[in-house]
Amino acid sequence: MAKNTKPIAGTELTTNGAALNVVNKLYLDTTDATDLDDVTTGKWAWLALDITQITPSANETSQSDADYAGNGFGSTEVTSKRYQLAVTGKRHIGDAAQDYVASKQFAIGNALHTRALWIDNGEAILAEVTLSNIVPTGGNANANQTFQVTIVFNGAPVAIDGKLTMSDRPDSDGTYTAIVAPATTVITPSQH
Repeated sequence: MAKNTKPIAGTELTTNGAALNVVNKLYLDTTDATDLDDVTTGKWAWLALDITQITPSANETSQSDADYAGNGFGSTEVTSKRYQLAVTGKRHIGDAAQDYVASKQFAIGNALHTRALWIDNGEAILAEVTLSNIVPTGGNANANQTFQVTIVFNGAPVAIDGKLTMSDRPDSDGTYTAIVAPATTVITPSQH
């Protein structure tokens, strides 16, 4: 199908100035892969439809110390992080990302591991994650069903080496393909 429309001038989302949350994107790999070497091998479901809030937190472990040389003042050292994204919204049956998460509600162990692609203000990171605290339904009788999941990073995330783009349209299963173009090398006069 041909695309013959474009955004109205002034309605484009920007990644400078006051940051808008809507520029951030979160994808889950529905293949259950956990390898962080190649983002292009995934089938990426965009977790966005009826999602109303994504809240990142570092979930830090810190060590507080004080010694006599501090004259009564202490210091804190962050010794580890277990980064996570708390996702909430309304349940949308038929959405590839939500259906994938909902299919894991009774799973345990490695069956809850996959990869997440988090694009935060244009910076893409890839992480092995565990899907936890899955709530694919519930709420008041006169309201839409709720949807919640906490996406917990396992170990350090990695950056994408190159320019990441996602396919323009989802595949028939509702997932997207990641495409990575090599980073452009800039040759400075001193490199000739």
